[in-house]
Amino acid sequence: MFLLAVGLVACGGGSDSSSGSTAAEAGGTTQAEGGSSKQGEAMKGGKGKSGSDKSGGSGSSGEGGAGFTPKRHSDSGGGSGQYKVKGGDNSVQEFGKEAGASERDEAAAALHNFLDARAEGNWAAACSYMSKSIVESFEKLASQAKEVQASDCAGIIEKLTNPAAKASMKAEAKQADVGSLRVEGDRSFIIYKGTEGTILAMPMADEDGDWKVASLAGTPLN
Repeated sequence: MFLLAVGLVACGGGSDSSSGSTAAEAGGTTQAEGGSSKQGEAMKGGKGKSGSDKSGGSGSSGEGGAGFTPKRHSDSGGGSGQYKVKGGDNSVQEFGKEAGASERDEAAAALHNFLDARAEGNWAAACSYMSKSIVESFEKLASQAKEVQASDCAGIIEKLTNPAAKASMKAEAKQADVGSLRVEGDRSFIIYKGTEGTILAMPMADEDGDWKVASLAGTPLN
């Protein structure tokens, strides 16, 4: 089961049968506790390290990894309304409130940096953009798997990532287009378009002003 889960993550997503409510439930268990979303702080220029410039380019998020340079990305924005499905499950699309553009760009930068680092195979950098709770649970799970002979996050991901997934990871990193950040208390979701028109929800965590991805892969909403 552990290898299967990692294989799905390496391929950039879960099953198409996953629902918005599933994403919302996952976000409740994967986000780091105690994190909070501070709407409007990005406008003051003092929020975290994972921000993006006005054109949507990524700033330097988190610790990063040797040899990794954040890339410039341009997201379309537009809010979650564009992703609502008539008669469908819109629990994520209607979750909490829509964040402002500056806060959305900050969170989007962290997501892009994670996807880019993963696509490059820079596992140390990828881990630096993951929430503490995800890294800790991932390392604990790996320590119980006899086939894994690595103890740190970067080593675990490197050992278990299927090399055949490299093309799909690069495609997702290149095509990811963030349209919305939904926030309620200390829980939040980025909604973005991935490959082949797939709409995905990624739970996010605000750890003392630094945005982190709070899951290993986005959950399809369509």
